[in-house]
Amino acid sequence: MRYLVIAGALALASCGGPDTPEGDTETDTAAPAVQGETTETTAAVEPETDPLSPGTYCYYRDDENVTEGLQVMVTDTGTVSGENYGTIHQEAAGYFASFTTTLTEGQTGDNADVTFDTVTEVDGDTQMGSAIWELTPDTAAPDGLETLLASAPCDGLADRVFPPVEE
Repeated sequence: MRYLVIAGALALASCGGPDTPEGDTETDTAAPAVQGETTETTAAVEPETDPLSPGTYCYYRDDENVTEGLQVMVTDTGTVSGENYGTIHQEAAGYFASFTTTLTEGQTGDNADVTFDTVTEVDGDTQMGSAIWELTPDTAAPDGLETLLASAPCDGLADRVFPPVEE
């Protein structure tokens, strides 16, 4: 149940994002052809994206509701693993939480989608499941959310998400 609350909170946190993620295409909404007429239509075209090359990739976002980082490592065999972590700070709703999701067993394929096994820790609660992320060298987007993380330097990423407390 808590997983649903967190997923809902993340979905709410993504509200106000772009209406269409980068790379999305619109379908033709022209009226259907009448028999005997010829019409020219353009079908939606899936963007061609190559899987990530082996290496480490980091991503970051900070908006009015969520601050989060994502770091993934791609092996020579195409296996992807990593960690997604952050804080939810929805002041208007009075909801505050921190989360860490370990991403394992991800596989690159013919497109940018990577499906991971996940273990998520949210304020002491543990949930297991799976998640699909669209990963490119420049952006990362979790499936089902209007959320887009931008490429970021890996050095200091955790400190940007969880700033050290000064004493």
